[in-house]
Amino acid sequence: MSCPEGPLEPNVIEQASRSVEADVVEGFAGMVTSRGFSPELHESGLDANDALATSDHLVVVPWVYRCTHTGDFLGVPPTYIELELRGTTFVHACAASPGGWEYYRYIDFIGALQQLGVATTSRPALSGDEFDNWDRNRQDRPQPPVGDGAAPG
Repeated sequence: MSCPEGPLEPNVIEQASRSVEADVVEGFAGMVTSRGFSPELHESGLDANDALATSDHLVVVPWVYRCTHTGDFLGVPPTYIELELRGTTFVHACAASPGGWEYYRYIDFIGALQQLGVATTSRPALSGDEFDNWDRNRQDRPQPPVGDGAAPG
């Protein structure tokens, strides 16, 4: 998508925030419910924080979605804990109207797991030498034969 030259119109940030709120209210509830969370058991719903423009055509809308853990979520059985799913929606607002905008949503599911009491860990990043060693070992491993694309007969 090519963007017109110049900064966003002054009302675009407000429009983007309202658009993200509508997206969350209309579409997000079904997605969250399918992942084991029930927004209807918690009264407050969406809390959109202040939206901000980070460039001439990108609006960032952080938000908090209050819900209850009522189903299986990444292997964690229901705990009925009320929690806050946190996320951010990035709105690529190049088009003249919200109908032509692109939306990219980030949801902090690691934070949700932590609120449920699940211990989450990550391994530390590799140093340059460690990466080179890993890459060298990966390249030295035998690779599976490449087939001719025919189905096994």
